[in-house]
Amino acid sequence: MNLIEMLWLIAVAGCQPLNAQTAQTAAPAAPAGPTQPTVATGAGAPVVAVRPPALFGIGGGERDRQTHIAFETPKNLISASVHVVIDRTAGAGLNFFALQVDFENATWAHGGVQDVDGPDGTRTHQINWGGLVDRGGGTADYEEENDLVDLDKIQNPPVGRHVGPYAWKTGVEYEYVVERGGRITLPPGDYRLIPGKPLVHVDHPRQMWEWRFTVKPVSEPGAPFVAVLYDAAPTFTAFYVWNESGYGSTDAAQHTSWWAPRYTAVGGTPQPAGTWSRF
Repeated sequence: MNLIEMLWLIAVAGCQPLNAQTAQTAAPAAPAGPTQPTVATGAGAPVVAVRPPALFGIGGGERDRQTHIAFETPKNLISASVHVVIDRTAGAGLNFFALQVDFENATWAHGGVQDVDGPDGTRTHQINWGGLVDRGGGTADYEEENDLVDLDKIQNPPVGRHVGPYAWKTGVEYEYVVERGGRITLPPGDYRLIPGKPLVHVDHPRQMWEWRFTVKPVSEPGAPFVAVLYDAAPTFTAFYVWNESGYGSTDAAQHTSWWAPRYTAVGGTPQPAGTWSRF
């Protein structure tokens, strides 16, 4: 099993909704996002970015130890976004901090920054954006893949976009955005469900929607990371955020802070997701 397959195997585990607990209602997030500039008084004073308290945290030090957050939303969504700061990571194994969406056709996709084991004891910073067919969650989604059948529902990004390098930093505020693009037709041909899997031949055109995932820094300058997967579903029914550990890392060694979850339903405008639950 190669590194990408290992990351997929651990990342899909635990990412499906359980019985939500600890419902919370927050004040609506400001449309401009969580970081508001404040100009200090005095000649030549610098502009200071002021960050309000996090809506919630996940990881070691939190009273509630659940690592997943669900939001109360409509069921016909075309975009979701959230702001996050990675406060702390484990020094070994997998660190994955993600925004996940569940599409209406029983597929899902998750995207976020990762800190993983690199060669010769180094650490690798990267981004993962990809999904699978839901076959009950956990490792079943990976182990029970049917590539030819599943490709009619979801097409993952190619090498370098499915998992790609990105020099993200702890302590920096990032915005995650999942949004629907246009409807496209993928022609017949040879495709991989996931990079690293065998090619299979699809003998018919597939009409699918573009689903774009963007990570961009908010609290300092920097280039965004953008990747696109294709899904037959025109909407998603729910979104979540979560921390994932494994291969030597632990939940207690990680911590993230989150702000400004927002969604857009079909025909609507961006709205704050004010009610959330841990699970």
